[in-house]
Amino acid sequence: MTSRESPDNHSAGTPIGPGLLIAGLATIVVGLILPLLLGSFSDRQTLILALAEAACLIVIAVGVVILGRRLRASHEALWELARRDELTGVGNYRCLHERLGEEIARHGRHGRRFALLLLDLDGFKEVNERHGHLEGDRLLAEVGRALRDEVRGEDAVFRQGGDEFAVIVEEADAAEAEEVAARVRLRVANRGFGSDESRPLSAATGFAIYPEDGVDSQALFGVADGNLFAAKRDDVDRV
Repeated sequence: MTSRESPDNHSAGTPIGPGLLIAGLATIVVGLILPLLLGSFSDRQTLILALAEAACLIVIAVGVVILGRRLRASHEALWELARRDELTGVGNYRCLHERLGEEIARHGRHGRRFALLLLDLDGFKEVNERHGHLEGDRLLAEVGRALRDEVRGEDAVFRQGGDEFAVIVEEADAAEAEEVAARVRLRVANRGFGSDESRPLSAATGFAIYPEDGVDSQALFGVADGNLFAAKRDDVDRV
C-alpha cells in the first residue's frame, strides 16, 4: 500500500494476565489489613510486608504498561486493516482519500508536484463471465501485487473498487506520471494472470498533476477520471 510500515505488534512483549493483576491487588489489600487485625509486628515483619507490597505494586505497574502497549499495538493493527483492501492487499478507498489529503498538504507546504494516476482494467467483465468470480478475484489480487512491485517505494497503490486502481506518484510531473502509467500498463499486458495465461488483459490510465490540475481531492479526481474516460473511449491500453 505504502512504504510506511505498520508497527511491530510483537514489540510490546507478552502481557500479564488479569488473574495475576487481581492476585497482586488482593495481596496488597491483605497486607494493609493484616496489621490492623493482628496487632503490631516486629520491625522485620514490617519490612517483609513492605517489600511484598512493593513487589506487588511493581508487578501491577509493569502489567499495566505492557497491557497498554499491547492495546495500542492492537489499535494500530486494526487501524491499518480498516484502510487495507482485503482482496488485493493495497490501500482501500478510504485510505486513498486520507493519503491524498496528506499529500496535498505536504506537497503544498513544500511547493512540489505529485501525480494521481487512475487505472481501469479492460476485459475484466469478460473474465468474470467466462471464468467466474473466484477467478476474477484471483486476477485482481495478482494485479494488485503487480502494481505494488512496479511502483517506487515511496509511491502508494490503492483499489478504488471493482477493477479500478489508483496510484499516488510522489514528486512527479506529467512526464514522470506518463512514464509510470506506461510501465504499469505494460506490466498488466505482458504478465500472464491466473490459470488462463493466454486471455487478453489490458488497462487504460489517466492522471492529474498537483497543483496544475487542481489543489484539492475533488478537482484532481475530476481531471484524472476525465482523462481515464478519454483513454477508454479512444482505445484500450492507452493513457
